[in-house]
Amino acid sequence: MASLASNFARLSILRPSLPMLGATLATRHAVASTSTRGARVVGGRRQSYATISSPPSIFSIGNLKPLQPKKNVKRLGRGPSSGRGGTSTRGHKGQKARSGNGKPTPGFEGGQTPLMRRYPKRGFTNIHAKQYVVVNVSRIQDWIDQGRIDPSVPITARELLNSRCVHSVGDGVKLLGDGAEELRTPINIIVSRASYSAIEAVERVGGAIETRYYTATTLRALTKPHLYVNRVLPRQPDPVSKKELVYYANVANRGYLAKRPAPPKKEEEPEEPAPSAAPVAEAVQGQP
Repeated sequence: MASLASNFARLSILRPSLPMLGATLATRHAVASTSTRGARVVGGRRQSYATISSPPSIFSIGNLKPLQPKKNVKRLGRGPSSGRGGTSTRGHKGQKARSGNGKPTPGFEGGQTPLMRRYPKRGFTNIHAKQYVVVNVSRIQDWIDQGRIDPSVPITARELLNSRCVHSVGDGVKLLGDGAEELRTPINIIVSRASYSAIEAVERVGGAIETRYYTATTLRALTKPHLYVNRVLPRQPDPVSKKELVYYANVANRGYLAKRPAPPKKEEEPEEPAPSAAPVAEAVQGQP
């Protein structure tokens, strides 16, 4: 009975240190379970280079994967066992089996003179030519009848574009005289160009027409004024080419330059007579 009581006393003393003992045993087990490639013998006992390693993290280099699935590349010329060796799926000989010229440029016809060089070229493309959007007087009258254009205000490229009478302005609007007999409403219209029949049709019913020069910037400011809300509007320039100066200065074309008053001529000032050299000669002779 005395020995049994002493054993119970020992267990009661060791009870508080049992959790610490369990942690120590677990650590030793982890050290023993991790092995390395080599070991050494010290004092007749074999010791391993064991280290305590942490579990792999999901952010380690070995767990990195691309966001897109890897594309299977077609590997060619890697032996007959791959199924794509030998001729590398190109077949035997021929133009398409060669490297570099398997796909000739468009227009190549095997060496003969291609079609684009068999026929001669005529003329050229004028890079300075302007593309005007045409509109007939009959269409303007139709838009007035529908109430889509107000004839009481001057009609410019902005009114024609906003009412969808034209769908673009290009380099300007040109008025043509088709359907001149249908025009019966007097209008005041300002366009870039106008034919003689259109001018006659507009003035026959009591209207007025004016042709005005526009650049790409001033035409944009005219048709899209919302782009210049907090900006200064561009100044209306005058043409610089001789051809356009002659056109807009001609009264027959109703050009806006023809309405400008001619600048006053500068009066020629009378020339003062040159001083005579006689008094100077007399003064020189009078000196001793």
